[in-house]
Amino acid sequence: MAETKIRWGVIGARGIADKRTIPEGIIPANNSELAAIMSRTDVRQLSEKYGGVPWFTDVGEMLDSVEMDACYIATPPHTHLEQVQACAERGVHVLCEKPLAISVKEAEQIRTVCEEAGVKLGIGFMMPFHHLSVEAKRIVDEGILGQVVSARAQLGFDYPPMEGAFRQVRELHRGGVFMDVGNHGAGLIEFVVGARVDAVMAMVENVVYDYEGVEDTATAILHLANRAIAVVDTSFGTAAAQNLLEINGAKRTLVAEGVLGQTSGGVLRVVENSNRKKEYLRIESDCRNMYQEEIEAFAEAIINDTNPPMDGAEGVWSQRVVEAAYQSAERGELVRVADV
Repeated sequence: MAETKIRWGVIGARGIADKRTIPEGIIPANNSELAAIMSRTDVRQLSEKYGGVPWFTDVGEMLDSVEMDACYIATPPHTHLEQVQACAERGVHVLCEKPLAISVKEAEQIRTVCEEAGVKLGIGFMMPFHHLSVEAKRIVDEGILGQVVSARAQLGFDYPPMEGAFRQVRELHRGGVFMDVGNHGAGLIEFVVGARVDAVMAMVENVVYDYEGVEDTATAILHLANRAIAVVDTSFGTAAAQNLLEINGAKRTLVAEGVLGQTSGGVLRVVENSNRKKEYLRIESDCRNMYQEEIEAFAEAIINDTNPPMDGAEGVWSQRVVEAAYQSAERGELVRVADV
């Protein structure tokens, strides 16, 4: 293993990998370097974009041809288990995009595969690395809001039907918008509030778009272990959603703009009255890139042989919360996460 630089392979080099994680995460990371990329289709242009790194169309060929310490997997979730197994068999650590799989059973298999192979497993939740997410957690932990009463995470954007979009097909993704970004909202609330979801009541619907068996809009009410109640509100049919994180405390309320999304800017406000004009404090994002923070944190865990901040256990837990939401929507009843 490299002593100072973790050598990264990328499985699924298009999409979010090319848009964000490679250029904003791996390339600028102080403790990482890009070693190879892989996609099912020809990616020689991406290879040229990233300095001529070796490119492949086969996972096994890439892993057997190039020495690497870690692999970032950004492919559709129904393919994750096989790809994680290929990495683990070769002693390569894995940072896998969320959702970890399309079922709790597969997510647990992925975690077991990595544990038995002695490789680290991380899940691609970058939002807890956002500067304002870290500040929000600090504010809650310090008691500035008082007892947390409720929370809300809203995340929506326009995602019309398109050919090849696996997130719009049930057999490839299990669910739609909640499977894709509802897990971000629930996970971020848990991170900031410091309490796990213990029960879920959810509704899903196709309000704007008809996909292949999955929803374009979903809302879940979450009961947290600290007795607070949260709402995760998501949609693939909204063009101008504000995408806010709100934490209501007994004393003050926190509202953060910018933490629910793919960019690193934003502003966090803590207000003291209902018309929200009296600010207790205001924090502007320092715009440190959350993808770089995410990559550096995982690489640091490899270098120091510590547990990644967003580890495999987090991925399995997230899968349980998401599955609880879908079971609730299907049954029309409250579902406890422990029962999933």
